[in-house]
Amino acid sequence: MQDTSPPFPTANNAREDVLILLVDDDDLFLNFCNRMLEREDFNVHTANNGKEGLERVQEHDYDVILLDVSMPYMDGITCLKQLQETECDAAVIMVTGRGDVQTAVEAMKHGAADFIEKPFSPNNLLARIDEALAESAKDREANSNARSREPVVAYIEQHAAQINSRQDVATAMGLSMDQVSTRIQTSTGQSFRQLLHLCRLKTAVHLLETTETEISHIAQRTGFATVQHFSRVFSNVKGISPRKYRQQSRLGNLPATD
Repeated sequence: MQDTSPPFPTANNAREDVLILLVDDDDLFLNFCNRMLEREDFNVHTANNGKEGLERVQEHDYDVILLDVSMPYMDGITCLKQLQETECDAAVIMVTGRGDVQTAVEAMKHGAADFIEKPFSPNNLLARIDEALAESAKDREANSNARSREPVVAYIEQHAAQINSRQDVATAMGLSMDQVSTRIQTSTGQSFRQLLHLCRLKTAVHLLETTETEISHIAQRTGFATVQHFSRVFSNVKGISPRKYRQQSRLGNLPATD
């Protein structure tokens, strides 16, 4: 695997403070990624399968984990679920081949931060890592602020992409569905569905403005069942389609929206 891509651009964050774990059964791929990331001053550890990756997580506090979907002994999805049980704070980026994209998208519904498809360029990998680190920082800030907010609202803000219904929130919070609706209405003046959509769109806007992620993938990542539903909700709230929003954000000519 020959590295012919241009060098990574200089990042603003102190990369020497970022600890990354690469989990993949392909030694050639591990060495390739390891060289790329260490060249950019990241601290990098490697593991050859999910079981070994979990052992590493017990020993170190990782900021980002690149986790292959298809591995022997323990596949990436099983490893991801066990990482969640250990309350690992690392942002998990699923690494997938062309045939595993749908599996990776499904993994994002279970807590993965992103997925990247092989083969990828160094700059693409760096962009995904930087984005995952930025999202983790936002989550930590949200968790810090959650103590002063209505817990139901805070929960929806933090888990909007994984929530499908009021029942999901009610079960997680130990409330009835009516109590969920009442708390949201009292705190925000919005319905459950309105709040859920606004929380999802906040993340979507960030991705549209700062990444080149395909709009269909943004729809999946933010919890919408289809890109059509995402586009319809986005247009209703923002008064412009996601594609036009991205184009105008690049020109600094966004319409005034609430």
